[in-house]
Amino acid sequence: MKQIAIGFAVLGVAICAVVAWHELASAQPRILELGQLLVVTLTLVVLVWYAYDTNSIARITQERWIREGILSTTYSLNMSASRVGDSGRTTFQLHNGSALVVRAKVNFNLKVYGQAVTAGRLYDGAGNWVLYPYQSSQGWFEIESLLSQQGRNVAAMRSEVSEQNRKRQLTMVLDLTFWMNSG
Repeated sequence: MKQIAIGFAVLGVAICAVVAWHELASAQPRILELGQLLVVTLTLVVLVWYAYDTNSIARITQERWIREGILSTTYSLNMSASRVGDSGRTTFQLHNGSALVVRAKVNFNLKVYGQAVTAGRLYDGAGNWVLYPYQSSQGWFEIESLLSQQGRNVAAMRSEVSEQNRKRQLTMVLDLTFWMNSG
């Protein structure tokens, strides 16, 4: 865009220079008309410069709106009160607080004793969440089903918890990416 603005301004100045040179080389140069041409050419250059700067400001403002819209997208993770025999239902909620359509990729990176387990496409980074303006989306998974993938269950995990293994039994490293479609 900058090259177009500069090219247009240079073209206007070049045309003005050619006309001025041609007029000054004539037997009776018209100085008043040359002065008017110079003023009009300078006005054109200033208008092109103004249009370029205005476009730059509009682009920066739009990028800021997009960035602020994506930054207002939030998440929450909640496990219902666990009781003996409970499957450990865990709810995950995304909220889009902006006027933009936002996409999210969620990867919990869940592991049981260092072995990867899956909670489903939407929680393992294989699928995308689509959040429409001011929309909340919610899903859930159960801890019991995660543990069963490694032949374990909640009761057994509770009975074998110790200070040495409590940070390895079931781990999660949340990787959450928000973006919006451009164009």
